[in-house]
Amino acid sequence: MPSTYTMPGERYFEVEDLSEHFEPPILIVSTVVGRGMYTIGEAIRQRLGGKHTVHHVPIEEFVSPEVVNEDLERYKFISNNFPVLLHLVYRVPLFYYRKYLREKLFNVAQLGRLGEKIEALGARTIISVSHRPAFWISNLKRREGFDLSVWGVLGEYGKNLGWKYLFWDQMNGFLSPVSRNALGFTPPDHVRFININLPARQEYHDLSSVEGDIDSVLLVCGFWGQGPIAGTVKKLSGAFPELKIHAVCGENKKAYENMQRLFDGNDRIQVYGVTPSLVPSLRECASVITKPGISTLLESHAAGRKIFLLKGMPVAEDNNARFAIENFGAEQFEVETFARWHAGARVETHPRDERLLRYE
Repeated sequence: MPSTYTMPGERYFEVEDLSEHFEPPILIVSTVVGRGMYTIGEAIRQRLGGKHTVHHVPIEEFVSPEVVNEDLERYKFISNNFPVLLHLVYRVPLFYYRKYLREKLFNVAQLGRLGEKIEALGARTIISVSHRPAFWISNLKRREGFDLSVWGVLGEYGKNLGWKYLFWDQMNGFLSPVSRNALGFTPPDHVRFININLPARQEYHDLSSVEGDIDSVLLVCGFWGQGPIAGTVKKLSGAFPELKIHAVCGENKKAYENMQRLFDGNDRIQVYGVTPSLVPSLRECASVITKPGISTLLESHAAGRKIFLLKGMPVAEDNNARFAIENFGAEQFEVETFARWHAGARVETHPRDERLLRYE
């Protein structure tokens, strides 16, 4: 059964328990910005697929290059090079309001392929994971008059200004992992608001029955590899020479090449680029060190792994980190905190292991 983290005094639902609200066929539209939203979309597809016909696509495949550049490439450039500016993106309405006004007044975006996909599938319900696809789906519905039920899914544990500026008169429902009061905006009265537990894919829940090795750790900094990967490995390998480290660099080719050069010949340190799944590494590892990207948090928690947090991207990942500390038993990563957990885990696994003396 999926693990839950229901907030006190509030009722939170599993996505599959809401299937009667969604008329099939269902089209889930997510985004590949960071890939976290896409993995949530896949988890929702799994949960609903046993009861309905469900399809899942990323919005980037069905909008113009101009839209992809605005929504994906610009965000990636800022987060890679000037992450401090994300405070503005998340807190100043100019970025979102400009896009909203442009589409409301001039209908600039080319959304024909998106409309064709919806018609080809005969979709009756669209579930938009993230405000980005929700904006374009609600805009398309407004422009073309599609007879659709459109639901949004908040894929993070805090408010996001992007949700405020979309065509809410075209939305039917909103699924949120935080309370209505924590959203930072008020959905219109006609929009059905339901609290949910954000899902992870079933293969990660299946790992919860597999005990990981406390002497193996997974280090991952998101699909884009944004984080102090090499520095963290140096700290860990220096303090724990027996530790096996699986370091995933994702799309960050520079970090991957640097890691290959630094740790060439060290068979205790395995370096990966883009990986199709974290399941093989999580199967081996009892702990995960990660920045607080939503998909890695959900997957690591579902697998029952100990989570240590690196500093993440401003605002959204700060919110995720606070939630993970309060609800997933996560801790901020320091060599000392990892050592305390590692020593305690070894006591439980090997109560007479004399190597514990090194941590006293």
